Amino acid sequence: MIRPSWGYPLKYQLFLFYLIWFVSGVVLAQSTNKFTEYKSLTKRVYNFTKVEFITEEGEFNDAICTLLIPDLHEDSPPLVVIYYKRTNSQWFTESLYRKRVRFSFRDGVVKLERSNFWAWHELEEIKVVIFY
Repeated sequence: MIRPSWGYPLKYQLFLFYLIWFVSGVVLAQSTNKFTEYKSLTKRVYNFTKVEFITEEGEFNDAICTLLIPDLHEDSPPLVVIYYKRTNSQWFTESLYRKRVRFSFRDGVVKLERSNFWAWHELEEIKVVIFY
């Protein structure tokens, strides 16, 4: 028995259908709005020089690990970024090395873990930036 030819075999038709479906999904899913601006965000920058984060005894000053932010809400977690500057170098950030900053927050207090401040004795300046 001779089968009628309907163009391409069924598997090629299905492949072509899925290819068109995938390409149209990729093209139509792209957004022209590349970012969303939140005007209600607050940014705080805490700047510590070597004199402030090293005590007179030459130890790390744990007081910079506790930051008071009275208008911080429990239901809105902050974004915390730590920037470092070594002597005669450019700024660099914790996320390049450890991928995240460890902290806890409650009742308007952000408590940074001391382990975030690695190699603190080599640093010249520290900036802690908090968005909430």
